[in-house]
Amino acid sequence: MVSTERILVVDDKEVHRKKMSLALANLGYESDTAESGADGLLKLKSHSYDLVLLDILMPVMDGFEVMEFMKDDPNLRDIPVIVISALDREMDSVVKAIEFGAQDFLPKNFDPVLLQARLTSSLERKRNRDRELEHLRQVERLTDAAAILENQVVDPQRLQIADISERPDALGQLARVFTSMASQVFEREKRLRQQIRTLRSTGILFAVGLVSGLGVVLSRIAAEAAEHPFGIALWINLIVAGISLSFATFRGNFPKLDRSMIWVFIVWAFLSTIIAEVTILWVAQELPASIIALILVSEGFIVFAIASLIKIEQATMRRLAGFIVGLVGVALAIFSTSESAAISTPWMWALVALLAPLGYALRTLLVTVKIPHDMDPFAANGLCAATACIMLIPFVILFDDFFMLSLNKDSPGGTSLVLAIFLFAIISAVGVAMRVSLIRSAGAVFASQTSFVVTFAGIGWSIILLGESLPVIAWFALGLLVTGLLLVGPKDEAEENDPIALKSHSKNKPAELPANIKTATHSSR
Repeated sequence: MVSTERILVVDDKEVHRKKMSLALANLGYESDTAESGADGLLKLKSHSYDLVLLDILMPVMDGFEVMEFMKDDPNLRDIPVIVISALDREMDSVVKAIEFGAQDFLPKNFDPVLLQARLTSSLERKRNRDRELEHLRQVERLTDAAAILENQVVDPQRLQIADISERPDALGQLARVFTSMASQVFEREKRLRQQIRTLRSTGILFAVGLVSGLGVVLSRIAAEAAEHPFGIALWINLIVAGISLSFATFRGNFPKLDRSMIWVFIVWAFLSTIIAEVTILWVAQELPASIIALILVSEGFIVFAIASLIKIEQATMRRLAGFIVGLVGVALAIFSTSESAAISTPWMWALVALLAPLGYALRTLLVTVKIPHDMDPFAANGLCAATACIMLIPFVILFDDFFMLSLNKDSPGGTSLVLAIFLFAIISAVGVAMRVSLIRSAGAVFASQTSFVVTFAGIGWSIILLGESLPVIAWFALGLLVTGLLLVGPKDEAEENDPIALKSHSKNKPAELPANIKTATHSSR
């Protein structure tokens, strides 16, 4: 039977090396040879050996010097050494070698049975020593794990005691107890942090929804005051850019941009301004604000549909049922516009209005996957608004949509237009920044539930400020939309990392356990 243990033979005589190598091979051991003490040390440092057969009397570096180096090296000191002697002439040297730490000796004219006995005895002591050292190391690791559990909440996987818990003895039982305790505390802490985050995110969601719902009413007021959707959008984005970038600069959070991020802001500006915002300002000339608010709730369903396709969200049967219910609600919302006698083919305008939630949904997903988490939300919103201004200029020129803001009653729109634009810009500067923060903390689908609050707030503001009312069928559509959104719902956004990892990530550094917990790499020899 071939042994898995490896032996190094150090002897300056080639005939002795060959004789010993042959004997070891006959006994089933794998061996290497070294022709000098220095060569032996080099091989010990570069390879793993379980035992050394060492000649004492060698030129340049004798066996005593080799043993001295091994004794000073923590990676070599536990490798057993059997010295090779000529007995009669070297007995004093053998005694000295034993005092230096050699485990045994072997005459050069050895008997194979004696060689086997010496090797078996030394290797068994080596194996016992290795087991003892490994046991002590595992006890030390458990002690460090206990210190961590006493002072911190940590993911049990990061205690690095999974291998110890597989032991069948008392040490393994203790490791399993520590792992169980860490798991319970970590899960409880994670649930608590999730509850806090959910409450905070829900508060932000309602705040964003309330102010954005007022934005729908302000869009209607601005559209009635002046039929210049591109011009109004230009003024709004100019003000948003000024407010947001000034605030980000004041806080010292103005970001550095590379070419890829420039394209992200171009797409963001196109989706949120050219597609969504201009659409709202355009259809607001024909549709009541309450109907527009009702249509905006479909953003949540669009985000869910796209997120499911790109595997950000899981499309369960319950969520698919909610999506279908939501589609029925959107269809009824569009159909409810047929009761408006003020315009012809109002359902056509309702279909056009669907571009707004589509643009907002795509923007939400874009922010989710492309905007860095360390970028200031106000800076991001300001850069998007500045980009939108540049993109709007050709449209303003093409459609002759530019106008000067003036509080003069004779100017287009007068005071109501100026107030609507400034209030809309303030709402947009704050609301979009809050939405970006919400997307980061709770995910795209959760953030898209803002549309639910926008709809209710928009309907409420339109009733209070504009005196509008919804037809009965529209209320029924709203009920279906709410039911659908509740069924779709956001996924569970529980944190995946423990507090240590989260804290380290916030500093853009890899998370590490304290230095005293890192186990030193041990080469089994």
